[in-house]
Amino acid sequence: MKPVPPSPQLPAPESVDRVRLIRRSMRCFVYGLMGVVPLFGLGMACLALLLQRQVGEETGEPAGLAGAKKSSIAALALALALLGCGQDGLVLALGILLCALQGYLLYLQYQRAEPRQWNPARHLLFWGAGLAYAGLVLSSAIVLLNIESAIRRAGS
Repeated sequence: MKPVPPSPQLPAPESVDRVRLIRRSMRCFVYGLMGVVPLFGLGMACLALLLQRQVGEETGEPAGLAGAKKSSIAALALALALLGCGQDGLVLALGILLCALQGYLLYLQYQRAEPRQWNPARHLLFWGAGLAYAGLVLSSAIVLLNIESAIRRAGS
């Protein structure tokens, strides 16, 4: 009998507790749902984004949005310019458009990315992050509008 040559050692796949992964994805969705409420849901929105990042690290899926940072900075600069010109309604419309843009970017990321680990609650993770982003953007638009109206009243 001929001896069998040893098989090459394959790298061991990273072990992920799938039940924990599913529960954290569902918790991200619930926190994002509570975080969509402007101002009152800021803490829950931050927790939802933190959970999305942690689950993304476990599954090997990128957690950041591709163009969200640049679009957020541009929208903030445009909002401040609009507030300086007295266009309050456009600032709120800009906040809603930024929510839609970030939702679209999140949808594109969901379609493109293929995680290393299987997560049946992956769609809940993305919904939670999208709702959290919407809550943060709407909260910042409301804060900007309140600051602008306070400045106007102080100037009158």
